[in-house]
Amino acid sequence: MDEKVVIFMHIPKTGGTTLNNIFKKFYSENEIYDHVPLEEMNKQFSQLKEEDKKNIKAISGHHFYGIHEFFSQPYVYFSMMRHPVERIISLYYFLKSYPGYYEENMKHMSFEDYIDWDPQATNGQTKQICGVKSQLSVEKAKENLLEFGSIGITEMFNESLLLLKKKFKWGNIKYKKVNVTKSRPLLNEVPIDIIKKIEKHNELDIELFQYIKSNFIKQINDL
Repeated sequence: MDEKVVIFMHIPKTGGTTLNNIFKKFYSENEIYDHVPLEEMNKQFSQLKEEDKKNIKAISGHHFYGIHEFFSQPYVYFSMMRHPVERIISLYYFLKSYPGYYEENMKHMSFEDYIDWDPQATNGQTKQICGVKSQLSVEKAKENLLEFGSIGITEMFNESLLLLKKKFKWGNIKYKKVNVTKSRPLLNEVPIDIIKKIEKHNELDIELFQYIKSNFIKQINDL
């Protein structure tokens, strides 16, 4: 049986850059497609022979569920999920500080305007797990999660690494947190009306997060 292609679905602002740096250490450069844009990957794959595709052992990137359709061999996903309110706060302040992005897209935009404007700010995690071809629903996301070897919780990062290490038989793990949004306020410093708006825009993400976290804690307790 062919070895499974391991797919890291990197959901923005969930600790994924740190996790990706750990993940890619276990593969040689020609075995992993590391954050290659989908269009470029599609172009490269169309030029690969089927036997060469089988040399690829891992993919990581901000891809939606469904990227496995590039392959004929078996696959397994893994990812991280974060509490939606914390994630959107982090995402907003990250984009505000991102060179060029703020001036071009968000200069005259309030936090409330941003929530309405950015598709990532409305159930972005559920969208990514459901995939672009599927109806957006928590039930569909749960169905797709059956093809995930593990899905961690950002707020329990070290425990998430324990599960991933066990599932994928990773060696010793040392890491340094990277791409952390330093300029963001704490949750209790964010106006309550902003928090309520984020919650309203992310009802599916909140439901899915609670489901995943509940299962995650059970897995940790079983270790």
